[in-house]
Amino acid sequence: MAVRALHLPHLHLHRLIDAVRARRDSSGRRAVADEWLVWGARPQPASPLLAARAAELTSAKTRRQLAALARRIITEQSDPRCRAYAVNRPAIRQHLDLFIALAERLESPKPVCVQGAARAARLLNDGGGPLYDPRRAGELGPTLAHAVRELDERQ
Repeated sequence: MAVRALHLPHLHLHRLIDAVRARRDSSGRRAVADEWLVWGARPQPASPLLAARAAELTSAKTRRQLAALARRIITEQSDPRCRAYAVNRPAIRQHLDLFIALAERLESPKPVCVQGAARAARLLNDGGGPLYDPRRAGELGPTLAHAVRELDERQ
C-alpha cells in the first residue's frame, strides 16, 4: 500500500505565504507607530496608521491584555510557572509596586493617554527591553514609572 504525502494545493500555499507576509508587515508598521506614539506623536486623521494604532492601544481589550501581562509578572515573582524565559527577576521584585500601579491603572475605567499605553505595551512585549535583558535592568524602574505617569497625562 502506498503512502501519499500531504499535499497543499499551490493556490492554498500562496494564500498562506501572503497571510504570513501581511502579518509580518503589519507587525512592523505597528512597531513603527508605537515608537512614534511613545515619543509623543499625536494621532491625526491624516495619519490613519497612527490613529488606528492609538485606538487599538487605548481600547478596553488591549488594556485588559496589558494588565493581564503585568499581573502575570507580579504573580510569577513568588511562584514562577516557567523558568525557561529570562526576566530580570531581581529588578522586577525591586519595582513590584510600579507593576501593581501599572496593572491597576490599565484596569481602571478612566481613559488612558496613548503615549503611556504605547510605552507600557513596548515594555511588556519587547523581548530585548529592560524587562528581559539583564544588561538593561537599570532601566526598568524609570521606564515603568514613566509609563504609569504617562497613562494619566492629558491627551
